[in-house]
Amino acid sequence: MRIRLLGPDDAPTFQVLRLQALVADPVAFASSYEEERDTPLAVVAERLRALPDRAIVGAFDAGRLVGLAAWHREEMRKLQHKGFVWGVFVAETHRRRGVARALMNAVIAHARHAGGIRQLNLVAHAANDAAVALYESLGFAVYGREPAAICVDGLLHDDLHMSLRL
Repeated sequence: MRIRLLGPDDAPTFQVLRLQALVADPVAFASSYEEERDTPLAVVAERLRALPDRAIVGAFDAGRLVGLAAWHREEMRKLQHKGFVWGVFVAETHRRRGVARALMNAVIAHARHAGGIRQLNLVAHAANDAAVALYESLGFAVYGREPAAICVDGLLHDDLHMSLRL
């Protein structure tokens, strides 16, 4: 398994896995397949351009992208000491192999090197016990629960807000 920063050249494979994630686990993401399916590859490529204040990392198995995780610094001046983790997904064929942990460790390391980041936040689907356990094992702590945070197919789902002090 190889973990590396994704760049603009990875746009086609990123888009395939991202859309797969949105279909496979719609409750885990605020965005939807319908909202992202027609995003032009040029826009996706620009989003993949790594900057000191953001990055998307991928996990590759035999050259195939099988996992994703990302972070970005908050934009507002008074919030720039915080980063936000988003888009964590591992293809079902590669779960329970430590891929998500490796991706999260890469994201955390990138955020630590960004300078001035004191805290990383994320949101996890409250019923996703495996994800919550992973985040807690990495030092994230729950600081709130948002009832009815996501509505998918008319069903409401709670989210947990979690934070890691760097």
